Amino acid sequence: MKDLEELISFALGLVDLSREIILSHPITSVTYETKTDGSPVTPVDREVEQKLRERIDARYPRHGVFGEEFPDRGVDAERVWLIDPIDGTKYYTAGIPLYGTLIALAEEGRFKLGVIDCPATNDRWIGGHDYPTRWNGQRTAVRRCHALSRAFVAPCDPKRGSAREQVGSARLADAACFNVWGTGCYSFAMVASGRLDVAMDNDLDLFDFAAPTAIVEAAGGSATDWHGKPLTLESKDCALFLGDPTLLQPVIDLLHD
Repeated sequence: MKDLEELISFALGLVDLSREIILSHPITSVTYETKTDGSPVTPVDREVEQKLRERIDARYPRHGVFGEEFPDRGVDAERVWLIDPIDGTKYYTAGIPLYGTLIALAEEGRFKLGVIDCPATNDRWIGGHDYPTRWNGQRTAVRRCHALSRAFVAPCDPKRGSAREQVGSARLADAACFNVWGTGCYSFAMVASGRLDVAMDNDLDLFDFAAPTAIVEAAGGSATDWHGKPLTLESKDCALFLGDPTLLQPVIDLLHD
C-alpha cells in the first residue's frame, strides 16, 4: 500500500481513541444487556464503535465499514475497515482484563493491516503487509515449533460450535504439550509474539479475526480457516493461527480426522 504510513498513523489514532473511551468508564459502573444472539453488549461497546465510525467517515468517506454494533456500509469498496469495539465483552463485564479493541483494514478482500489494543494491560500489537508486527513498539515474531507434542495451544471453548468442531478441538488439545483456555484475542496476539504456537476459535465474525490475521501473518505465522484456506472477507466462522506454518497440515488432520 503506497499510503501505508498514513494508514498506520490513522489506525493508531483510532485505538488511542478507543482506549481513551474505555478507560474513561470505571469497570465497576459498567452495565450490559443481552443481544438477540445471546451475547452481551455494553454502552461502552456502542460508544467506541460510533466514535470510530465517525472518524473513519470523516477521513475516508469512500472506505467501507464493517462493525459489530451498527449496520455495515460500503463493504464492497476496495478498502474496508473492520471494527470490534470490545472483543471479549464477557471478560470486560466480568472485570477480567483479557479484552481489547480490534481494528483492521482490508484491501481487495485481504486483511492488510491490523491492530489489537488491550487497554487494561497497556498492550498493543500492530502489523500488516510490508509492516512487521510490533508489540508495544518493539518488533516481535512467531516462534518455530515443528511438533504438536511440544506446542502450547489455545483450543476452543469446549461448549462452543458444532459437535464435530468440539471433537476436533479436543483432539488437538490432547495432542499438545500444554493448553490454555479462555484467553480471547490475547491468544491470537500471543501467537504473533512467540508465546503460543496454536490458537483457534469458532463461531466468529469477520471483525473477530481480521486484525489478528494481519498481525500473525506479519509476524511470520499462518492465519487460515480450519481447512487451511487463507482468511479473507469471504471467510466464515472458524479461524486457526499458527506460529509455525509447518504445523498446518498436522493440525488440519486432527481437526477433521
